[in-house]
Amino acid sequence: MSHRIILPFAFFFLAYAPSRAQIRTGDEFARLLGQAGIEFIEPVEANYKQTPVWKNPIQSYDYAIRSRKEGIEIRYLIRPYELGAPTADAPHVEASRLAMHLATNDQDYRIAAREIDPEILSDGFHADWGMQFFFRPKASFARWNHCELLALHKDGRGTAFVIFLFDEPSRELGLRFYALQFREEGLGKVDW
Repeated sequence: MSHRIILPFAFFFLAYAPSRAQIRTGDEFARLLGQAGIEFIEPVEANYKQTPVWKNPIQSYDYAIRSRKEGIEIRYLIRPYELGAPTADAPHVEASRLAMHLATNDQDYRIAAREIDPEILSDGFHADWGMQFFFRPKASFARWNHCELLALHKDGRGTAFVIFLFDEPSRELGLRFYALQFREEGLGKVDW
């Protein structure tokens, strides 16, 4: 008898508790994108859906989508340019710090990094600098086996981080590479 009473309350508590921890909405994400002059290229195939953004003890983020079909979660972290901010003009420092912060501390795993080709940066992202990092994420950040961190920077606009989380590498992961793009200079900023 007591299990019948306790179980509904336990279910209600578990269902309600995470919803209070949500920290970002789509409107806030759109505002950050507008501030940094970034276009969000939302996947229309593979049934990607917005997933709640929870407070995370390791690293907060601004927005997230997930496809069960592709087995990929994509988290976005946008840092609009702030004059005088310590890393505003040093994206390589902020990106390296973030990769080391998110990666597991297990000595059996390594962080791999590579700069993005300048032609891809200018034509595909309209960015001035970019880097990719590959590592196993800390379990307290994400319960996925692998992480690809894409860091993009545009002088005077800001830095964007796209965090791809997955268990197994797949062809679909490459299709999501162009997840964000800085707007071309002549288009100006969009107010959200």
